[in-house]
Amino acid sequence: MIRQLRTLTRTVPGTGGAALAVYAERHDGQFTLRQAAEQGVEGVACVDDAARAAILYSAIWRERRLPWARTAAEAMLRFVGYMQADDGRFANFILDWEGRKNLRGSSSFLGGWPWTARAMHALAVGAEALEDAECAERFRRGLVWLDRPCPYFDVRAVCVLAALEYWNSTHDASMGERALSWAEEIADARLGDVLPDAAGDPNVHLWGHLQEVALARVGLAFARVDLVEAARASADVVFVPSVERSFTAPRTLPFEVSCAVLGLAAVASATGESRYATYAALARDWFHGRNPAGRPVYDRMRGLVYDGIDGSLVNANSGAESNVEGALALFDSLSWESYSEPTVTPLVRKKRS
Repeated sequence: MIRQLRTLTRTVPGTGGAALAVYAERHDGQFTLRQAAEQGVEGVACVDDAARAAILYSAIWRERRLPWARTAAEAMLRFVGYMQADDGRFANFILDWEGRKNLRGSSSFLGGWPWTARAMHALAVGAEALEDAECAERFRRGLVWLDRPCPYFDVRAVCVLAALEYWNSTHDASMGERALSWAEEIADARLGDVLPDAAGDPNVHLWGHLQEVALARVGLAFARVDLVEAARASADVVFVPSVERSFTAPRTLPFEVSCAVLGLAAVASATGESRYATYAALARDWFHGRNPAGRPVYDRMRGLVYDGIDGSLVNANSGAESNVEGALALFDSLSWESYSEPTVTPLVRKKRS
């Protein structure tokens, strides 16, 4: 995974940092960059991916103190900072590797909820794990945008994690209050036992579904048994059936599985119930072949995670999100010390017609 992430990494002039190519398509045994264009003109790299990569690299640094991980985290965080406007809002995509910001796309305007929340989470992690004062300053600058009413509970969960991370490092009472208030907002919206993604909508997608992680961690931190119980009950109906079915669906993405892994692991930690750790381990096995394709999605020999399973076939492409989320899901089982300092391995670029 780290090998593929390094292959996808590009420096962005003028930012002092680096970002990840969004997509890498496999052609004749080689990977070719493709920019995102699912929602009109998007771009070659985005805050969504860089922020999550910064969180991954910061976690490696925090747990293992490997210098290459800190260097990579700092590079991703500088890109995230570059995408923040003076008023604290974030754009998402750059249009090219010169760093031109996409400020007019449907997935890249200033202040969009998903990338704002992920950027703020990354800054909070950087402020804590790297003791980075600039990350802390940028986090405080962007906080006003998290205080807005949020219509998406999966995104609000990321806000909870950002506030909790910042509270952990600073013990700022206002951050603790935000984490609790936003967690209660999520819990109050539950439909039966389900923590929904949007108010009144029982249709839950696993992609980005981190509500159980947020409530379990806040409940554990503040001794709120009710929040832990809400996370536990939702995990039983949202994640456990999918794990038992080996994530049988027309299409399954690594990000969906990683959310199940993280949610079940967080509930296991908060409740002390071993069955949730067992389910988290079974969910991780999806990457190793416990899936409808019967083949690994994590290719250990090539050092990458494929882009998921379509029907009963492994998708041979391998983009940024898949590798970051795969690494987060398998974090404790990977031998991070075996990675040396990175070398540059350029991707094959598509020729312009």
